[in-house]
Amino acid sequence: MEICEHAESWKEQGDDFVFDHIKIITKSFTGDYFYAKFSKRVHPDAIDTLEFDGLEFDADKDICSQFASFIANALKLDKLDLVPIPIDVIWPRYADFLTIASEPTSRDCYVKRASLLNYETDQSFNLYHMLVMEEAQVCETLLKNPHPNIARYRGCEVLDGRIRGLCFDKYAMTLRERLETGNSLDKQLCLQGIKDGIHHLHSLGLTHNDMNPRNVMVDASDNPVIIDFDSCKHEGEELVKCGTPDWCLEDMQYAARENDFFGLSKLEELLSKIPEQQVNI
Repeated sequence: MEICEHAESWKEQGDDFVFDHIKIITKSFTGDYFYAKFSKRVHPDAIDTLEFDGLEFDADKDICSQFASFIANALKLDKLDLVPIPIDVIWPRYADFLTIASEPTSRDCYVKRASLLNYETDQSFNLYHMLVMEEAQVCETLLKNPHPNIARYRGCEVLDGRIRGLCFDKYAMTLRERLETGNSLDKQLCLQGIKDGIHHLHSLGLTHNDMNPRNVMVDASDNPVIIDFDSCKHEGEELVKCGTPDWCLEDMQYAARENDFFGLSKLEELLSKIPEQQVNI
């Protein structure tokens, strides 16, 4: 058993936002997922540092209930209920026109999995199944049309006939993390690489629609690589998942090159603020 994700949820109250609850996502030994909510506010480190090594379960009792009790005791909660997340809601069935990754567990492979923090029991709000399949289809196009500034796609991770993840080359760090190192960076070369990647997407009739410094990786040679294609669609298609606040046009509803140009302008603005000592001359 493990805790895969956790996050605080806030709600609007008057002119302000106040803490509402914490949501956690857990995964069982069998690959099943559960979520739980609790209203007590605890520091994220208290969740991150929970130790599960050596945790023993009574085989004659429900393991999930025992795991929930362990978490509740560790975080000093009165009670914690783990609610199952149906696998068929999250993971789409594999289709034979999709590529299967040959070695998804290799150290140089990054497996992107859907974040389940927004899962709700009201199934009308759950778009995971559709988003994963649509991103897999976009990635098939990118696999057939590779570019040095677009993440190299390796194929799907498939388990029990369902797509459990999308596999890519693993890169050193995000552009945001790279800038935070304070090490010298050729800004113009970096920006040109991002532009080339966007141009390649546009040449395929695609738009990214979520350009921001966390969706650009940097490899060991400081080559920028665009990642994260769950908002990537053919130009003119309606957007299901919109871009990152402050990095996208307000009220964007359709896939458009303008969305990418706006994100690119923000990236250019960010790079322009780097101190001169961080620039290669």
